[in-house]
Amino acid sequence: MITNLLTTKSLLRQFLTFNFFVFVILGFFTFLYLLAIEPELINKKSKKHQNIIENISLNLSNQKVRGDKESLEIFLYKSNFILDEVDQIRFYNFQKDILADSSLIDIDRKSLFITERIQTLGINEQAVLEQDKQNFKNISKIDHIFLKDISEISEQKFYIYPETKNNNLIVHTSSVLNLGSEKIIITISDISNEIILAVEERKNFVLRSVFIAAIVILIFSLFLNNYIIKPIRSLNFFAKQISYDNPKSKSEIGIEFQKRDDEIGNLSKSLTDMTNQLYQRIELAERFASDLTHEIRNPLASLKGASDLLNQTKDENQKLKLLRVLSNDVERIERLITDYSQVLKDEAAHSRSVAKNFDLIAMTESIVDDFNQDAKNQKRNISFKFVNEGKIKKAVIFGIESRIEQVVANLLDNAVSFSPENSEIEIKIYLERNNFKISIKDQGPGFDENNLEKVFERFYSDRPDDSEGSHSGLGLNIVKNIVDSHKGLIKVYNNKDSKGAIVDISLPAS
Repeated sequence: MITNLLTTKSLLRQFLTFNFFVFVILGFFTFLYLLAIEPELINKKSKKHQNIIENISLNLSNQKVRGDKESLEIFLYKSNFILDEVDQIRFYNFQKDILADSSLIDIDRKSLFITERIQTLGINEQAVLEQDKQNFKNISKIDHIFLKDISEISEQKFYIYPETKNNNLIVHTSSVLNLGSEKIIITISDISNEIILAVEERKNFVLRSVFIAAIVILIFSLFLNNYIIKPIRSLNFFAKQISYDNPKSKSEIGIEFQKRDDEIGNLSKSLTDMTNQLYQRIELAERFASDLTHEIRNPLASLKGASDLLNQTKDENQKLKLLRVLSNDVERIERLITDYSQVLKDEAAHSRSVAKNFDLIAMTESIVDDFNQDAKNQKRNISFKFVNEGKIKKAVIFGIESRIEQVVANLLDNAVSFSPENSEIEIKIYLERNNFKISIKDQGPGFDENNLEKVFERFYSDRPDDSEGSHSGLGLNIVKNIVDSHKGLIKVYNNKDSKGAIVDISLPAS
């Protein structure tokens, strides 16, 4: 049952259940503590009595006091200073008769020094003394319950007995004393109401602490429910509502919590951003699939038409042309599917990659060296020139290095495809307004000035000689998506001084 309560789905219920069991455990040990505190305080009081008893025993032995009533009374008269520490001292014989009681010495005139003033007043000391003795006889045969069996008292050095009388706690401590051949019992009694007060004070302290702790837990539970659990529950509800069948819910996620400037507000904003990005990717995939379907229809239609004509024509030359068309259409479809598959792989790799700081200059130099050593480029005598404008030591940016490397490589491939033989492609890096810029300039025919805004669209290819569809038109679109994901900018324009196209990329410095 406890495990089921602690593993419940409600965080508030888990919190309250945990605190309840903590309260039970603390309450149990507090109860044991309160049960033990009174005996502990009584034992502490009794130790004081034991010290007094040992002191009395030592004085009786040193003074060689006999165990008769008169000798013990005289001892008490002489040692009345002891009464400053205790309320009452009594001596008993083994028949439990009182031999001496410290409570009587105040009314016995033997304890007083007879002065001229007393004699002048004519106080009848003898009459007072006779009355005291009569009172003493009346209480000498009391059977006190705190005196246990004599044999039990004899076996243990001290015996402690607390009793409550008239709402007062009285602690009695008894011990057997050997006075020569005689044995007596000495009992010291103290009214110890401070023990009751101490216990009550501790009980009240515990009750106040429990009450304050309960209020604090109640306030914290309300705070936990209203400011933490309720928002999490709402975010969980909204997260469950996020689906393709319910796209409206994406605009409602955590609106009431996004104004908060704490972890819940940050979580709400992150969840909203994540949802928006998810829907953007879904919409992007839908548009991409739609565009791909549209692009495949053209070669499919050409393929179908060529295949129909191939069955009807008998001219061998015509058949060869139709077979060449069929082959080109198949290659185009295969290229579109391959490039689309590569885009999906790149997206998956991007989602798994970890962004970090890296040096743009070192990465670009490595790519330029690879292109300069490429056999096809060497055969066409196309060279690549790297320019570090401003002699920048390091161009550190934050992002996914493999993706930026893909951007530079795709742009260089694109420049190579447009560049004539015996030409040069320049790659320049420079710093401008806290942004590192990469400029790639070729010596090709350049872009169509009327279609500069279309070059980054999917499946767009500005190649008049691409009759066979050797390019899918996805390269620049992939490049733009990667640059956008790194919060950068990309633009294209033609070189006004000479032939060639220029592609500029701007990436924020780390």
